[in-house]
Amino acid sequence: MTRKRAENKHKKSYKKNYNKIILVILMIIVLAISSVATVLYQPTKKEKEEKDNYGKWLFAMDTANVQYKYDAKGIPTIVIIDKKGEYVFYSSGAQFKEQLDPYIDSALNGSAESYGEVPDFTVTTFDNQKFTLSEYKGKVVIIDIMGVGCPPCEMQMPELQKIKKERGDEITIISIDTYYSGETKQDVINTYSQYIKT
Repeated sequence: MTRKRAENKHKKSYKKNYNKIILVILMIIVLAISSVATVLYQPTKKEKEEKDNYGKWLFAMDTANVQYKYDAKGIPTIVIIDKKGEYVFYSSGAQFKEQLDPYIDSALNGSAESYGEVPDFTVTTFDNQKFTLSEYKGKVVIIDIMGVGCPPCEMQMPELQKIKKERGDEITIISIDTYYSGETKQDVINTYSQYIKT
């Protein structure tokens, strides 16, 4: 009787250890496969560009007098444009994500109160593409009229980045430098490089 109990105890112990070994081996195999897949997988050029664009937006110099067309008396000035090409928000001074979110939501779902059509303009972005506002009808656009050497503009940039990261392709943000202190394109790039894709 004692011998049978000892044999049964030994079998149970062996079975427990065997199950643990199998589990460890399976975990090692899964980790090895995922590691190899990570090393072997190379993102396509398009995937890399999409990843690079995530959380960034368009930048341009104010070659079209956007500051005057939009009567921006102070910087930064933020204008949110709905899908119909009408502005639903306009304000000077630094804005926080939480302040802008309700206006962006209503612009996206078509329930925003409209204040009229916005003036059209065309600028060349820092990646040498033409941006014409009227071509973005059907999309929500945030215009950020800003400058270098402007503390509120610098304070607002991380807020816009939060919006872009959260909203992704739902919206387009274009930051337009007004030559506030006579800066060049390179000055803008140096100041806001973490937000700019060049």
